[in-house]
Amino acid sequence: MALGATRSSVSQLILKEAGRLILIGFVTGLSGAIAAGVLMSNLLFGVHSWDDSILGTVAAVLITSARLASYVAARRAASIDPAEARRAE
Repeated sequence: MALGATRSSVSQLILKEAGRLILIGFVTGLSGAIAAGVLMSNLLFGVHSWDDSILGTVAAVLITSARLASYVAARRAASIDPAEARRAE
């Protein structure tokens, strides 16, 4: 790896950055969903504006898929030879 970075440190760096972005997206999305539910509550008749189990399930599915995608990207980035990547630039 370039400049002494090991494959595991490259993977950890990518996963750490992806985790931060996932957390920001989760907080923003959950806040937006709750705010939209409150704003639309007067348009809904006979149902609640949000359901905790639905929000939790959707959040879990999205977080899991984002973590899986970042894991695949981290493995691919860690497997690239630095000299080969430099040549491609």
